[in-house]
Amino acid sequence: MKNILLASLLVSAALPVFSDTLIGGDIEVNAWQQNQTFRGNGHDEDNDEIAYTFEASIEHFIPLVPNVKYGYSGVDGDDYKYTKHDFTLYYEIFDNDILSFDAGVGVSQFSDGSVRVDSIGWQDFDGPLPHLYLGAEVGIPSTPIFLFAKGSGVTYKDNDMLDYSVGIQYEFSLVAFDIELQGGYRSQTIDLVGYDDLTIDLDAETSGFFAGVNFDF
Repeated sequence: MKNILLASLLVSAALPVFSDTLIGGDIEVNAWQQNQTFRGNGHDEDNDEIAYTFEASIEHFIPLVPNVKYGYSGVDGDDYKYTKHDFTLYYEIFDNDILSFDAGVGVSQFSDGSVRVDSIGWQDFDGPLPHLYLGAEVGIPSTPIFLFAKGSGVTYKDNDMLDYSVGIQYEFSLVAFDIELQGGYRSQTIDLVGYDDLTIDLDAETSGFFAGVNFDF
């Protein structure tokens, strides 16, 4: 057992591209000003709402074993609503104080989904969609400011999904963790055709500015 642990540590040191700490992670909470556009069933309506999103990740030192990320977001509009849980396995392809880049795969699980159909009322839907994940951060040298972009998406059979965020963060370094104040723009676009029990095409976009905080351990 000691030999296995020692070998893992040596390989981890030889491949720092995966991680620069033994274990870490972050917890992120944002307030998202949503502009909801529903184009299904012949509608094209905009509605403004504020929703809260959550994201957490765990990163470790073990080579070849992916890191784990979970994300929660929800939409509650006049014409469509859903909750989306994102489960992602990813690798740190590159990571230093100036530039980091992550890539992975995962599953987006829709729950409590519902779409308004004029002739019959509301139709419910639930189910998963696979996704690809990419994330990047670029630090501005000699400042506590950096830019970020991340997103997940898929084109799967007749279904399309794209969820991306771009923004800026300001970092305060503490003893045990860093606090990052952040703001930016997020967009979720879904086009679901014959998904679950839906009899119409759910073509919807939820987008708008967000602000929040990220605790980086």
